[in-house]
Amino acid sequence: MLTLNINANLGNQEVVLSDNSYGQLSGIRVFGSPTGGSQVIQWTFTSTGHKHEGFVFAGNLTEGLVIDSITGKDQYKVHFVIE
Repeated sequence: MLTLNINANLGNQEVVLSDNSYGQLSGIRVFGSPTGGSQVIQWTFTSTGHKHEGFVFAGNLTEGLVIDSITGKDQYKVHFVIE
């Protein structure tokens, strides 16, 4: 399991994983219907250099949350840091 070290004060960002590799985390707001409705953030992670498999996750990122990569090859644990 890899730890995603996320700066809670930023949105889209480059993140450092627990194995000292890097990746890009980005989020977009997705609406439930064309007229608005419920909203959710869709997070996408891509590993720099394709060392690890990425993921797409819809919802709130919380401390300790575990997210499986697209095919389950890798697992990521969310950890917030303050920089």
